[in-house]
Amino acid sequence: MKMKMSFEFRITLTYLFFGVCWIVFSDILLEAVVHDTGKWTRFQSYKGILYVVISTLIIYGLARHYNNRQRTIKKHLRDSMWKAEESDRLKSNFLANMSHEIRTPMNGILGFVRLLEEVDIDQEQHTLYLGFVKKSSNRLLETINDIIEISKIEAGQAVISKSDFNLNESIQFLYGFFQPAIQEKELQFILQNKLPESGIFLSTDKSKLESVLINFIKNAIKFTHNGHIEFGCFRENGALNFYVKDTGIGIAAERQEAIFDRFVQADLTVTKPYEGSGLGLSIAKAYAAMLDGKIWVESEEGKGSTFWFSMKYEQDEIRN
Repeated sequence: MKMKMSFEFRITLTYLFFGVCWIVFSDILLEAVVHDTGKWTRFQSYKGILYVVISTLIIYGLARHYNNRQRTIKKHLRDSMWKAEESDRLKSNFLANMSHEIRTPMNGILGFVRLLEEVDIDQEQHTLYLGFVKKSSNRLLETINDIIEISKIEAGQAVISKSDFNLNESIQFLYGFFQPAIQEKELQFILQNKLPESGIFLSTDKSKLESVLINFIKNAIKFTHNGHIEFGCFRENGALNFYVKDTGIGIAAERQEAIFDRFVQADLTVTKPYEGSGLGLSIAKAYAAMLDGKIWVESEEGKGSTFWFSMKYEQDEIRN
């Protein structure tokens, strides 16, 4: 192992080495140049003063460099410690949130199953309880799926599985699939599909592309209580652009980057009154990157949000 000298030893050795070299070489130079004894004495005095000045500057420079380096190291240590503590805090909050998201629907399922075991319930109650069990089961399944997906992404096990499909069909499917849920909240669902009617055929991972859009639409439904949700797609400058625009609660400017971060989004105060793992946008961001695309949000608090997904495509992979 390579031993590293301490600062004290290095500065002492530097001072000693410089002093010896100065004495030896300056005496040799003076002997060759100065032959007068009076001048020799004066030059010896000047030489001593010059040595003190030069050695002081060298030691000052070394000490300053050392102190600057130590300050930089301490700053990095403080930053690393803060990041580690923040990461631990966020992960603890994440685990607490996941525990709540699993326990709540599970308790609901068990509670309504016990009610279904009662012999004196009528058909209307039976149907109502089954509906609650189904709703809780779907919520639990979504949470588990999100945990599995984010775990696969963290472990680097999420891979692209390409297939050929008609993008128009996927857009129409998503529009029809979410129509009942949006109508249930008495919202208007607007589709703005500006792609050619004959269809666009892509060769990419259909499941991950749809997952990004599904997370956008689910997010809009969750945080929109009145008004409308607009789902659109268009081509521009060699890219396919998707967006989901809502008239929901919006996002504060200082939180718009954080909503896509893993573990952070689940910690946001605004998400606390709402159901869900808070991992959907993190998953969408990871999938967008895998599809050679990017996602971002435009939002104003209290006025709604627009989530964007832009994805490159090769012209020869598309036929109209």
